[in-house]
Amino acid sequence: MSTPSATGRVVTVTGPIDPAALGRTATSVHLVSDLNDATRADPADAGDADGARVTMDRLGAIVLGAPNRDDRRLSEEIVRPELADFAALGGGAVVEVTGADRGRRPRALARLAEATGVTVVMGCGGYSPARAPELAGRPAEDLTAEIIGELRDGVDGVRAGVIGEVGALDPGRDADRALATSVADAARRTGAPVLVHRAATASATHELLDLMAAHGADPGRIAVAHCDGLATDVDALARLAARGVFVQFDELGRLPTVNREIDDQDVAAAVLDLAERGHAERVLLSPRVSRKIDLKAFGGGGYGFVIEQFVPYLRYLGADDALADTLTAANPRRWLTVTAGRG
Repeated sequence: MSTPSATGRVVTVTGPIDPAALGRTATSVHLVSDLNDATRADPADAGDADGARVTMDRLGAIVLGAPNRDDRRLSEEIVRPELADFAALGGGAVVEVTGADRGRRPRALARLAEATGVTVVMGCGGYSPARAPELAGRPAEDLTAEIIGELRDGVDGVRAGVIGEVGALDPGRDADRALATSVADAARRTGAPVLVHRAATASATHELLDLMAAHGADPGRIAVAHCDGLATDVDALARLAARGVFVQFDELGRLPTVNREIDDQDVAAAVLDLAERGHAERVLLSPRVSRKIDLKAFGGGGYGFVIEQFVPYLRYLGADDALADTLTAANPRRWLTVTAGRG
């Protein structure tokens, strides 16, 4: 991916582009996916053996946490008008983070980009050995080669432009360390950006980042996902940002329930606090769109939630145009731009 056609550009499902063309970007969403395999170990699935479709009479229960397999599937047909709505709101690009083992369909992503005019950046690489046991026995070198192949050569003619999303890894487990090192090696050799979930604890997250740095990954190319849960601990967020990584808030737009300790107001306060501390350029924002209930057609905030709802709320709290542009356009542009590979 360090070839002249990619270095200094953003690799999208329709080819490399000038980073300036990205516009406002949602940095972690699902377009075409089936996340049921990723949750097959969830004992709650036992109560959803009928596989009933998401319908109006079931919507309330699903929003409040009732398990539903149909809810976890997103199709090209359902998503197309939702992505068009994102474009109509002024959205320019989305980063699609569905893995190969979670229903990713590269050609469908290319069709969606062409049909809606929205730039789509596709992810690659394994999610986590805990959710995909077939990863556990593979040598790190094989995983690295596979990631590099998807970045440079593509899948079904469609190139990936980001490594991830990588799930929450435990640096104390050999299989997780192998995946982390393979991701770091691939990032070093290709200059590609990385998206990895924060680990279960702060110390484990920093240990994971230390491991990746030891294998040559540039912290400035790494985004740490699911930082919403730290919104009331801005000191912890600031310690991450001080490492040079991006702190990504990507649960935005979900309705608050008793199952969520953090809401979007907490995240907004954290974003402004980080900006006050000088970390505005290390923050990424994305709506949470991984299920049908996240789509507007099913009562959710949709792909445009950050543009339509969250940024106006930040402005209400005092954010100016420069900060809004930094968060939604400039930061994603810097993160996604491919740098020269090393080694």
